[in-house]
Amino acid sequence: MIHRLSQNGLRFVISALLLWLVAPTSSATEPDSTKSRPQNSKRTIRVLTIGNSFAQNACRYLHEIAQSEGSVDLVIGTANIGGCTLEKHATLAIQSATDDGVQPYRDAASGRKLSLQDYLELQPWDFVTVQQMSALSYKAETYHPHIDQLASLVEELAPAAELLIHQTWAYRQDSPLLARDNLSQQQMYERLRHAYDENAKRFDARIMPVGTAFQLARSTAGRAVVAPDPSFDYKNATYPNLPNQDHSLVIGWYWQNKGDNPRLALDFKHGNTHGCFLAGLVWFESLTGIAATSTSFVPKGISDEDAKFYRQIAHAACASGH
Repeated sequence: MIHRLSQNGLRFVISALLLWLVAPTSSATEPDSTKSRPQNSKRTIRVLTIGNSFAQNACRYLHEIAQSEGSVDLVIGTANIGGCTLEKHATLAIQSATDDGVQPYRDAASGRKLSLQDYLELQPWDFVTVQQMSALSYKAETYHPHIDQLASLVEELAPAAELLIHQTWAYRQDSPLLARDNLSQQQMYERLRHAYDENAKRFDARIMPVGTAFQLARSTAGRAVVAPDPSFDYKNATYPNLPNQDHSLVIGWYWQNKGDNPRLALDFKHGNTHGCFLAGLVWFESLTGIAATSTSFVPKGISDEDAKFYRQIAHAACASGH
């Protein structure tokens, strides 16, 4: 079922699409022009993520996106734990303060186990990102006091870093969790956007509007995902057949145990190639100030036409501010 946008949502989509139509296609008008830097000179941007698999999704293609633009090198630290909530990150940090053995994170470059305190002091981070776990993202009451504790720790141990709020995305409309909470995809998006906006104001922080980019893409004419697929027999599905999932930004239906006793399963949360690419484009522009439309990397499995669309959507979402 495709839900209507609210009046405010519709005005947002129209405004964002107008931005899309006039979006620059080169770096000539970017806010961070590289013309003043010496030829072949790159600046290094260091970002630490405090998150979970959604941060991993957003960073999946981030290096390649940045390399294709050519003016920045990214150093990415990943204080991520699958399914981790703000509360769990904060609790682990409290435990690490009194127990050196609590080192739940691992530095990808060195392989070292680290506490959050260690990770914050590991590099001269330019940015530190925080987010809520997706199933709680639209429940504003779940953010505090945990995000406050994490923000205080960032301010104490990485005072030069800018705190960024990673706005995660709404689930696919056939999610059983949406049905359980009697929510549409649009309602989940509106609630999580409100929760993230409140925290951005609280900490005077910028939003990385990935959820907005997802919703804008989903709301574009011809880009709606038909889920469930009315022509597919889910109860009597046979391997390797799958329902129509055109334009989906998350993994959706897939087959588990492909060898023996294959079983049809649904991932309504995590980004697929398209979703990870779109999220990475939003992160690139949020971190660098360079328009996503100036990049040229295209992941395998995405057409040039779709890649152009995602760059323009990411740029429109970043221009929206939330």
